[in-house]
Amino acid sequence: MPPETEQKENTLQLSPETRSILRQYKTLINERRRESGLSPVTTAKVLEEICESATRQCAVYLCGHFILQGGQGDAQ
Repeated sequence: MPPETEQKENTLQLSPETRSILRQYKTLINERRRESGLSPVTTAKVLEEICESATRQCAVYLCGHFILQGGQGDAQ
């Protein structure tokens, strides 16, 4: 498979608003990292961290649905 095809498969289709939000988070995070002498993060890393953070919540609201996740609320 040509490299340009592989790149297209890895590209997310995000709205301009979502891209703007991610850019704002990345800018703020990288300003703070720079102040601490740390290297900058990528937009992909910010998105990974957002997803990881969501998995640590007992419930999330996505696409019009509450999703209860494993944890203290589960029947044992």
